[in-house]
Amino acid sequence: MRLGDLVRIRFRRFIPHLRGGPPEWEEWWEEGAIVAAEYHTWEKIVSVLHKGEIIRKEANDVQLISRSRKGAKTEETID
Repeated sequence: MRLGDLVRIRFRRFIPHLRGGPPEWEEWWEEGAIVAAEYHTWEKIVSVLHKGEIIRKEANDVQLISRSRKGAKTEETID
């Protein structure tokens, strides 16, 4: 994943059992987030811009939807 790529994010919510049974997890995916900072595979954490705020998620909770066309400009490439 590169800076500016469009991604989807997995969210999880813990649901405790009312009578002492095993707890459950509710999972859902939301699309429309953008990779906000450079991602390195060895870090395993991705910073994404989602609904106006930057969220840091585990890499396995983020899926690539589409690449940015030319890649986002970084401070080094701005003229």
